[in-house]
Amino acid sequence: MLLSKSKTLMLAGLIFACSISVFADEQIVGKLIKASLSGVETTKLYEPLVRITQSSVLDVKNFTLRLSGINARNSKQYEFYNDGGSPDIWKRRMRGVSVKPIQAYITVSDGPDNTNVIVINYEYKGRKGFGNAVYVIAVEK
Repeated sequence: MLLSKSKTLMLAGLIFACSISVFADEQIVGKLIKASLSGVETTKLYEPLVRITQSSVLDVKNFTLRLSGINARNSKQYEFYNDGGSPDIWKRRMRGVSVKPIQAYITVSDGPDNTNVIVINYEYKGRKGFGNAVYVIAVEK
């Protein structure tokens, strides 16, 4: 059965509207405790407050970390996703970046004073060889 062009557009709009309702966003603000890049402490390059956005679409979990730099060139945004293979191993979504992630780990544990501690650790291969980045962030429960 063929649908007319207007009915097809209306059906596509309905499917798009339904997919938006499945998209559960949550944005939280955390405090950067520690940041390092290939073993070198870089915490002082960033503002203490970081923004984290979490979402889930059709069992694919997305995690975005936004770091505001003291200077604009130090600002970073990392996007990770987990497609359900392993709850601890994530992949980094890359857009025009010259490093290739090997593994990304995001873990959450209980911290002091009614907080959770999020540890983001990812290994990559760049122009200068292998490296890793570690970010430790405290968020309120």
